[in-house]
Amino acid sequence: MAFTRFYGTVGGYFRRRRQAWLLSEFVGCRTVVDLGGTAESWPSQGKFPNITLVNVTPKSPDSLPSGLSYLQADACHTELSPSYDLAYSNSAIEHVGSWERQQEFAAEMRRLGRRIYCQTPNRWFPIETHYLTLFLHWLPRRMFAHRLHRWFTLQGLAERPRPEESAKIRQRESLRLLTRRELQQLFPECHIRVERFLGWPKSYAAWK
Repeated sequence: MAFTRFYGTVGGYFRRRRQAWLLSEFVGCRTVVDLGGTAESWPSQGKFPNITLVNVTPKSPDSLPSGLSYLQADACHTELSPSYDLAYSNSAIEHVGSWERQQEFAAEMRRLGRRIYCQTPNRWFPIETHYLTLFLHWLPRRMFAHRLHRWFTLQGLAERPRPEESAKIRQRESLRLLTRRELQQLFPECHIRVERFLGWPKSYAAWK
């Protein structure tokens, strides 16, 4: 889809920088649990030879590259053993729902991994990074109707969704973006890494 291709181009620079930092910082982490992750997030996982992906959507194990395994589960309550070198999450915690659910997600990461990396967009960055639209995420949720999605977001302009499709998108993308202070509350023992765009904090990552 046009929007997906455009988003991939815009985000590629930041993803490459993020991956380079990740590879240099977490040397020696052989077992990784990726909460909310997908196989596409790990195009070359050689530095991390054993990765467990956790997501709510079904996935055939036969479609995964060597070194990746898949668990269909609620990332807030995985029932996995706390045996991983690294608990990792990239742009997932903002999708799990309420503040209480985000607390559960963070607690599960802290339980599972000896080290932690949790990245999420900054609520106060003016561009909403999922729809690539100015100020959309600062509006009351009830205002995110089909007309607004269809005519005032790049996703809507590119994909021209019908009203029922907009409703599905709103349900799937029920975002609760975090501030730096909230992320620090969720991970009090972690450092906060800041990713900037034109000097403005674009996203944060809690890590230890």
